[in-house]
Amino acid sequence: MSDTVDAHNLQGVSPDESENEHLLRDDEGAAPLLSFSLTGVPNLDTILGGGIPKGALTLMMGAPGSGKTSLASQIAFGAAHNGQRILVLTALSESTNKLIEHLRNFAFFDSEVIGREMQFFSLQSVLSQGLVQTRGEILRMVRQTRANMLMMDGFRGIREIEGDASAARQFLYEIGTGLGALRITTLITSETDPHDPTFFPETTTADVILGLHYHLLGARQTRAIEVIKARGVAPLPGLHALTLNSFGCHVYPQLEERVALEAQARSSLSEKVVGGGIAAISTSPSSAPSNRTAQTGGEAEHSITFGLPHLDAMMRGGVGPTTSTVVAGSLGSGKTLIALHFALAGARTGAPSIYLSFREDAEQLLRVVKPFAIGAEIQERLQPGGGMTILWAPPIKLQPDIIAEQLLTHLDAVGPCRLVVDGIVELERAIARSADPGRLEDYLAALVQALRHRQVTPLFVVETGTLVTATLDFSADPLSILAENIMSLRQVIANGKVRRILTLLKMRYSTYDTSVREFVIAPPDGIRVLGSL
Repeated sequence: MSDTVDAHNLQGVSPDESENEHLLRDDEGAAPLLSFSLTGVPNLDTILGGGIPKGALTLMMGAPGSGKTSLASQIAFGAAHNGQRILVLTALSESTNKLIEHLRNFAFFDSEVIGREMQFFSLQSVLSQGLVQTRGEILRMVRQTRANMLMMDGFRGIREIEGDASAARQFLYEIGTGLGALRITTLITSETDPHDPTFFPETTTADVILGLHYHLLGARQTRAIEVIKARGVAPLPGLHALTLNSFGCHVYPQLEERVALEAQARSSLSEKVVGGGIAAISTSPSSAPSNRTAQTGGEAEHSITFGLPHLDAMMRGGVGPTTSTVVAGSLGSGKTLIALHFALAGARTGAPSIYLSFREDAEQLLRVVKPFAIGAEIQERLQPGGGMTILWAPPIKLQPDIIAEQLLTHLDAVGPCRLVVDGIVELERAIARSADPGRLEDYLAALVQALRHRQVTPLFVVETGTLVTATLDFSADPLSILAENIMSLRQVIANGKVRRILTLLKMRYSTYDTSVREFVIAPPDGIRVLGSL
């Protein structure tokens, strides 16, 4: 057999002893319902509903360059690192030696497992004998290597050997059922449009189907992944962002679907359906807040202040815990400085404050506050243990689901806190330029819900288009509709001068001062709110 890496009689743990799997049990903890193999690919198990069922036939379908081989190989190497025995077969897509050389560029590649836990073979010499002989040879190699997992790269080449869809379907069926009975997991890649109806007959035999997408949006390349089919589990629906770099593949679950799943898991809603309708609905309180709430210095039970006495007085003490606040204004109106006061006020109380900026990095933000008294304190608070953290995401090819995943991961590590998102318009623009601009309202609603569940009190900085204006209309702004509190910063011309004015337009859960207040920005106070204009 040509182009082959030598096989050995391998000694290793049995599949049942591997650390690379877990069991899904019924509600009473009885016998396992399904056994999963964890993929080792970040968040792939999440969208799969737990992982790849042990013994499942998994098809990975996508256009050339979509990452099928890289994804399957990353799963295979991860399994090998956990003691599984892997058989990798190449068809007509590329030779085994070329495949190995390409995989060397990834961080997950480990030459130590090749020839031991992982065996590579080429099917090229046997394919000419037909699918029946090829199937027999594959099963023989599986027995010879005592493999726990089979990876077959380039099924489209195998499919076209006989040019008969029914023969290809029979081939997959017999491979899948034969190996599935032995609880051997099978990964097969194919260069095919995941939604190509001509491929549907073969896909009926698969237990799991992953569709990988790779296309251009203007001048940008984008990748995505979807779970088209997963028997016996509830996968996360929809398209999810996928990145491919030197570390391998990384999945970023769609924010809306992720938050919907979290909400479903938390829900204790009980329904009694009578006569085709809901006759009674009862709810029980949600789970108790995280123990980390105590670390916020009790802020979760009190009004959240800005540290600006006149402004806090207008708010009758501050905004409510976990409520969302929009600070809207044009360029130069003082939005960023207000947001920095908000973050600093939290750190002063012992509550962590996270500042996510899409424009200025930490150095630039410190330059903004340097002329003011708060400048030195903010610089000190940014030191380890100081309570303030600045996250910077330059507004270059932003992917909303990647930003959401990274932000929520950071918040989960920190616990209840204050959050400033300076430049939410950059996320809105990224969605507008995506393949589905219509998801903006759902994305923002999901983001607000995710923050509320994590006991985060967010402040969103929104940039308006008019520099000098007498009125503002937020009736069509989706985030302003979702937010409980709206603060408007404007610049107006009065007595021949441009003046800054501040107005509280909405505070949903409290009374507040509706007067129009002038404010000034000047050292050393920074922002100083004056009387009514």
